[in-house]
Amino acid sequence: MEIAAKIAVYLTLGVTLLAFNVWYVRAVYQSATGGDLVIAPVKIVGGTGDAAIAGETLARLIISRLQSLEWDLQQSQSALRGDSPPGDVARKAAGAGPPSAARPGGVTAGILGTPKTAVLNAQLFEPTNIDVKVAGVDVGGLLPGIQRWFVADRTLAFSVSWEGKTATVAGSIDALGVGKARPVWMSIENATANSIADAVALVLIHRRWAKDSVEFGELEDNEFNQLVVAINEVARINRRVVTYKSIAKAEFEEVLRTVEPLAERMTGWGELTYFVASIAEAAEKYDRALTLYRRMRSSPKLSLAAGDLAAKIATLEGIMTTLTGDANPAALQKLKKSVNEATVVLNKLFGVNLPDPELELLKDDVLNAYWDGKKIFAPTTIQDIPDIVYHETAWPFIATKWRFNYVGQTGALAQSYTDVLATLVKQTIGKRDAKSADWTIGPGSIAWITGKPKDISTDRRPLRSLKSPGTAYDDPVLGKDPQVNHFSKLVTGPEDSGGIHMNSGIPNKAFYEAAMKIGSEDASRIWIASLPKFSERTDLRSGSQAIYKTAVELYGEGSAEARAVKAAWNSVGL
Repeated sequence: MEIAAKIAVYLTLGVTLLAFNVWYVRAVYQSATGGDLVIAPVKIVGGTGDAAIAGETLARLIISRLQSLEWDLQQSQSALRGDSPPGDVARKAAGAGPPSAARPGGVTAGILGTPKTAVLNAQLFEPTNIDVKVAGVDVGGLLPGIQRWFVADRTLAFSVSWEGKTATVAGSIDALGVGKARPVWMSIENATANSIADAVALVLIHRRWAKDSVEFGELEDNEFNQLVVAINEVARINRRVVTYKSIAKAEFEEVLRTVEPLAERMTGWGELTYFVASIAEAAEKYDRALTLYRRMRSSPKLSLAAGDLAAKIATLEGIMTTLTGDANPAALQKLKKSVNEATVVLNKLFGVNLPDPELELLKDDVLNAYWDGKKIFAPTTIQDIPDIVYHETAWPFIATKWRFNYVGQTGALAQSYTDVLATLVKQTIGKRDAKSADWTIGPGSIAWITGKPKDISTDRRPLRSLKSPGTAYDDPVLGKDPQVNHFSKLVTGPEDSGGIHMNSGIPNKAFYEAAMKIGSEDASRIWIASLPKFSERTDLRSGSQAIYKTAVELYGEGSAEARAVKAAWNSVGL
């Protein structure tokens, strides 16, 4: 037994020594060859807890934050540069707005609308390739001095001095290979390990870029941080606008306030000027956007093709001209009259007392009209197509009862409601009922969209038909009305933001069928009372079910009204 115990002890010691040797050789090898840079545990003075553990943890956090910041910037820039302008309205009359340069910012919930986002047709940030290995942190075990000796000339070392909630961070970054760089010295209020790691990682990225870029070299650390945050924030806002068709004007304005001073201080930085101009355009600050785009013309390196830049400037000049009051006063009065007519009728239908939505004019060659969340925008060329104004005036009334995502089937249901409400306004003003109404939206729209506004009074082809979706027009330029009239024909895919305008023909047809059986007044009462039952993502099937349940609640399960609503949805496959 004694011999066996000795053997066990010797074996245990042998295995332990072997493991130590393997660890030591591996640690030395990794330290000598494991990457461009290594980082030593941060020396911490003050604070609470074990300083050695906290220092190693902070070093690891800096490495992780450095990697995540570079990844975030790469993804954000890729997304911002990847935005492509929507198709021309003459090609996709029922689903696309005007070219992006002609469209004001924020969400465009219009008769032909699509959302507006900021873009970046330039590479502001290049990859830094700062390769910091975790092996450089693994110096908390045995013989740390020997391990550090191998990588002394490639080690980033920082110290943190805590005084209450304030931390002072100091260190040399000569190991970055940027020459005799200014040492790091930062004071961070309300400091945490995460905020310190953020600050150090941003400094490392900034100093590396400053090595090869005069512009980055001119930025202070806090200015560089603002620019990084702006890139990531604009990419986030863009994703939300495109995905959910939400209103983002205020958020773009907030970002603009942080980066505009940089563009004013560094007027020769073309890429930065373009980026800030795009944000200003998305924030509907057209005067600021126009100033910045004009400045780009004198830039030695254009971030936008000369022809595209000239077209964008011309478009914004046109918008500014119309927005400053250089418009036909008679046409403006006519448009405002249509807004007021719709408001009076819709206030009665909804039982509210909303004021007339504000109206702003667009240049007459803009082939769209839309609601941006606060105002109606329209060209004077639609003064004799009041249905379009009725359609846009409906949006704020819908918003009083339903908050929705303007995409896919949910967007199609919302779009249908604006058509339904527009035709109800039209029937009320024209003293028509379900039997005598024409059940179209915008007679004369095809002449307008195809660039023949003088023919609006004679070419009365409408944009949509609630009675027979898909038959409103068949034009050599626009093609055939793309709306569908049955759920079996549902349009899917990315086009038209998931078929918002095309699929709205399905609920449009259902409303028509119901109104023909029970009258427009009862049908409208059921449809409007259903709005609070919808969620942000209500699709056509769940919407049809909610509308039927509302009919049952209002009139009874076996009532003629409930039966008519059920039959109407059945007729379109729901």
